[in-house]
Amino acid sequence: MTDTFNILIADRNPHVREFLRRELAGEGYRVQVARNGREVVMMTNADDPPDLLILDLDIPHVSGLAILEQLQDSKPPVPVVVHTLLAEYANHPTVQKAAAFVEKKGNNIDAFKQVVSDVLLKWYPQRIKKKPNQDRLEAENSGIVN
Repeated sequence: MTDTFNILIADRNPHVREFLRRELAGEGYRVQVARNGREVVMMTNADDPPDLLILDLDIPHVSGLAILEQLQDSKPPVPVVVHTLLAEYANHPTVQKAAAFVEKKGNNIDAFKQVVSDVLLKWYPQRIKKKPNQDRLEAENSGIVN
């Protein structure tokens, strides 16, 4: 269904990093992990930056907000899904410029994976491979049939 996207997960909690890595790799994504802000900065400034960053704002060494601000000016831009317990940041002006905000709570992995998929589709529509006859099925469902 998709081109292979490279996703970087940045979270201070090794259990969260591994869980998200396993779940997203199971969806067919290439997944890298970063333990702290320094690793995020290094990986996003590499020759082959990630297609998407999943960022916990409570990451050590470089603040998540500083990383978000830096990435807003990057070329090419890197979309960011903010994934954090810190719900009070949802209305922060820098956070509102992120591609998506997902509060960490419970076991909402399916909703989280849908957010990731939606962000990738929005940012990289040309890289999404359609299934055979998908255009015709979409036309039929919209009532436009030749």
